[in-house]
Amino acid sequence: MSNDNNISAWQQWLQHPQRTGLRRVLFQIHLWSGIGLGLYIFFISVTGSALVYRNEMYVAAESQAAIRFVSGLIDIHTDFLAGDTGRIINGIGAFAVLLIALTGFILWWPGIARWRRSLVLRRGVGWKCFNWDLHSVIGFWSFGAIVVFALSGIYLCFPLAFYQLAEWIEPTTPQNLTTRVMDQVLYWLAFLHFGRINGIGLSCEGPGLCDQTVKAIWALFGIAPAVMFVTGATMWWNRVIRPWRRRK
Repeated sequence: MSNDNNISAWQQWLQHPQRTGLRRVLFQIHLWSGIGLGLYIFFISVTGSALVYRNEMYVAAESQAAIRFVSGLIDIHTDFLAGDTGRIINGIGAFAVLLIALTGFILWWPGIARWRRSLVLRRGVGWKCFNWDLHSVIGFWSFGAIVVFALSGIYLCFPLAFYQLAEWIEPTTPQNLTTRVMDQVLYWLAFLHFGRINGIGLSCEGPGLCDQTVKAIWALFGIAPAVMFVTGATMWWNRVIRPWRRRK
């Protein structure tokens, strides 16, 4: 009997996930965590996307005030000008972003009959449906990048914990001192956070069109969480605030 129930529940998830209790729970977690951390996500997203071009901003800066502004923007993005305490807060925020991304990816699944339609924006729909489609489509196509940003952000805030985990997974020995796989994983985890490739490790040969293309892609994915906050906040307003105001 339990096997039949499990199969039935799985089939319901594949065909009509909106009817499952798990989806309703995840929806509430996703909705309220997104609203609660929305301004943080928006701020980190916008500043991170801008800082992809921090080298260019330094070059373009013609005064010490402009240079201090860019340096201050980096410090704000990194630790909110609060030192170690701010970096811990940022790391906790990155954990929350990872949770929101994972729950959102699960909630994206619309069922077998409609999953292809959820990959693109529909035409001729009302603004509420368009807002939902925009949130869903951006979330799906930027999911991998957001997970990388969140994981690498956690690593940059808590590097010691990652070093200890790497040592536990692959202990250092005289034989693997310079060839440890986990060292390469941690290197790329940090490297992929910034988008300043400059030809290192990729097919680009130094600064140029390839490098600028990679930066543009990083900046585009970096701004995606900010757009998703705006579309998500709009849905929250329509689902929660507007009905509450009508009752009042």
